[in-house]
Amino acid sequence: MDAALAHTPVEEGREDPGKLGLWLFIVSEVLLFGGLFASYFMTRWGSDVCRLGAPAWPEGTAHTTLRLAALNTLILITSSYTVVRALLAARRGKAGAFRLNMGATVALAAGFSVVKAFEYSIKVHHGFTPGGEFALANPGYRVFFSYYFLMTGLHGVHVVVGMIWNSLLMVSQENGTPAFPRKVEFAALYWHFVDVVWVFLFPLFYLV
Repeated sequence: MDAALAHTPVEEGREDPGKLGLWLFIVSEVLLFGGLFASYFMTRWGSDVCRLGAPAWPEGTAHTTLRLAALNTLILITSSYTVVRALLAARRGKAGAFRLNMGATVALAAGFSVVKAFEYSIKVHHGFTPGGEFALANPGYRVFFSYYFLMTGLHGVHVVVGMIWNSLLMVSQENGTPAFPRKVEFAALYWHFVDVVWVFLFPLFYLV
């Protein structure tokens, strides 16, 4: 009996405790990233060695990293579209269309991770790390690289979590059941949050 109730869709007009819990989680994540954004801005604004307006990346890698970051921005924006299509398919009971669109979302997330790993490898190879030669010669670079790897790395963890979550839904045996669209909606909300965070990270680390 309890198991049956657990899989019953929330009645119309009633507060959805699952969605409320997810929104509270997202708010906590907004506070986490918001604190990091505020700390970054205050550090660069109040420091002479890494002030806003100073070149963020050493000459020679700026254009390369910008192109890769722009590619990843396009990838995540596209994935927001495919996850919306997946949710619509789930609500309409179209199992095949759901798997196709959710599979595209997972593939795009994997593509983002591959591009980011490639970008990291370029930076590490050239010593653009908090302990690299550029950072040791210039304290401003040390601060910038520390924030960069912390915040993009934390975002990358969220991308992996979302990719796993969406993958589990893609192969779920519950596809087509009345309760399934609600679960897809939760995953879609989380994925949109991940995308929005990157929209702020992109100009912060590559354009400002």
